[in-house]
Amino acid sequence: MILNCLNCKALVDAQEISNYKNDITDIDDYQSTSYDCNELLSTYEEYTFLKCPLCWKPFLTYLIYNNDYGHGSDFRKLKFITLYPVSDKTINSEVSISIKKAFDEALCCFENKIFTACVIMCRKAIEGVCKEHKIEKGNLKEKLILMKKEGIIDQNIFDWADALRLSGNDAAHDLDVTFSLEDAEDIIEFTYAIIEYVFTYREKFILFIERKKSKNSLLTHDTDPATEK
Repeated sequence: MILNCLNCKALVDAQEISNYKNDITDIDDYQSTSYDCNELLSTYEEYTFLKCPLCWKPFLTYLIYNNDYGHGSDFRKLKFITLYPVSDKTINSEVSISIKKAFDEALCCFENKIFTACVIMCRKAIEGVCKEHKIEKGNLKEKLILMKKEGIIDQNIFDWADALRLSGNDAAHDLDVTFSLEDAEDIIEFTYAIIEYVFTYREKFILFIERKKSKNSLLTHDTDPATEK
């Protein structure tokens, strides 16, 4: 099984150690006018323990299958998740659900080696950051220029986006453009960085400045002779 080893920072052919399957019964899955309601949909989940062949670090994966309403043994995958190791990219709870969802989907695409889709979802997350700050007109480059002018991002963040070609035209949507593992990984790092910068570091800095101003105002009031009786 090809998995992304966070320790080796590479896709590796993980070696399976052990696994087990668990049958799932969900009555909602069986209610269909196309099938006899008494016919059970054979569905199961599989947990697999593996190791990286390079560094021997472990993996734990989760996979859910069903056989598409009784079509013999022709099972199809419904969902695949790497339960361990997990990405260290935890989004601030203050970030809107739409941005979190786009970024989570980008990580999921990367995990499943769908790199171009990963880049598209990263762009969607960045567009969401712009929208949260009422910057919605123009292409992504124009939006990021406005973000920089308004002090929402700094020059380094803008230059980083420019170097990744994220601030150019919609290249990610061009059918002739594909993205590699390295491309997707770089863009995920940037997307996480801009989200953290805008919603964590910048917000903390703004709160710090406000507290400092409030504290200085109180000190000035307390020591100003004009305020004494």
